[in-house]
Amino acid sequence: MPPLAGAGATPSALDPERVPEDVRQVLAELGQAGRRSWLVGGLVRDLVSGRARHDEREFDVASPATPAEVQRLFRRVIPTGIEHGTVTVLAGDLRVEVTTFRGEGPYVDGRRPSSVTFHTDLEADLARRDFTMNALAWDPLSGDFRDPFGGVADIRRGLIRAVGDPRQRFAEDGLRPLRAVRFAAQHGYRLHRPTLAAIRPARDVVEQVSRERLAEELSRLVVAPHAAAGLVLLEATDLLEILFPALASLPPSARRHAVAAASAPFRASRGDRDRLRRLRLAALLHLLPPKEARESVVALRLPGRLADGVSEILAAGPCLGAAAGALPGRPEEVRRWLSRVGTERSADVLEVWGADASHQGRSARRLTRDVRSLRRRVAAELGRKPPLSTADLALDGRRVLAILGTSGPVVGEALRHLLEVVVEDPSRNAAPALEAELRAWWAGRLARGPAGAGFDEPPRTGGGAAGPG
Repeated sequence: MPPLAGAGATPSALDPERVPEDVRQVLAELGQAGRRSWLVGGLVRDLVSGRARHDEREFDVASPATPAEVQRLFRRVIPTGIEHGTVTVLAGDLRVEVTTFRGEGPYVDGRRPSSVTFHTDLEADLARRDFTMNALAWDPLSGDFRDPFGGVADIRRGLIRAVGDPRQRFAEDGLRPLRAVRFAAQHGYRLHRPTLAAIRPARDVVEQVSRERLAEELSRLVVAPHAAAGLVLLEATDLLEILFPALASLPPSARRHAVAAASAPFRASRGDRDRLRRLRLAALLHLLPPKEARESVVALRLPGRLADGVSEILAAGPCLGAAAGALPGRPEEVRRWLSRVGTERSADVLEVWGADASHQGRSARRLTRDVRSLRRRVAAELGRKPPLSTADLALDGRRVLAILGTSGPVVGEALRHLLEVVVEDPSRNAAPALEAELRAWWAGRLARGPAGAGFDEPPRTGGGAAGPG
């Protein structure tokens, strides 16, 4: 471990005006009580690196004040992690998390220390943190800055380096290896070689971390600016197999292809983080059957709607299989495909197919061209606004029910038949034409005998609706 550097030159980017007045007031009140405190964590790191913060409402403070002292000083306090020395001060509409300087006993569960002892040594407190770029402390009231482990130099070099021995840091907390990769994806930094080398041996500790915490890190990683680098690191360090065990059964070349597909730019999703997350996970899991892909997402305790979205994208079929000769070509084929996949989901499917196609070696150019061609045909059909769902039919369920004179599943079957007719020929989507088609279809069904058993009334000629479809 390098010697403690103590005070260092305050980086010019650390402007006290960047800190909200309410937060500075919390620091001032702690100081007036004889408990000089420091801003730490992501705020200081991001200000030094010039990186924009996504959450400007939460701030971390390290303090020699105990939780009991903080609770006496401030009126609005939440005991968020009081057993580990953390309470949250509500300052206006901001949350200031105040954590007492602490030492830690052995880690026994791969996440939390078995015991915590409070002390008043700032640099000893910084020594327990994960990476040098996070072991920074700044007092915006006085301008004092502490960087005992060379975090600023590492930020300037674009380096993620563990504080002290990376094997010890990762053995303490199994989430740290995944955090290292996530930081690489967010900042575009590289991992210090010993830090990188310590990730794979920490696998047993990572596996002790709850699926929810792993999912949180993955969710942030896949929407990060440098997600491609993060995904490559996940695969290279075997963390990907912990997150998605089903991928472990794939050959290494298949896993690398999946990672490459998931690393695509997906420019159409810019600004929509939920959609980007759905596309990346669908591309990452596209070599698995849709059901298995969905189960893999659910197993990580990710939202059910995300799991459903991934499964629906993959249920449209793999790009390779489609591009081998089954991509819809004629207008009616495109309409049938859109009707089956859904207009909203079709854009996602084409994004994933394009990502898959672009990483198919010698076939990539041809397959990419095929997907782009399909994208144009889809856009042309959508521009004509053809009927693609039963809601688009000129006959609704009530009218179908009235004509058939019966209810039950047959009404839905009739609507699906009419949809097939108009998807094939949109010009037939007019009430008179569909009524004639419906009567002919129903008469044929009755004529088939047993298949029509229970529905032996002739179609009605009147127009009264008998109930909802």
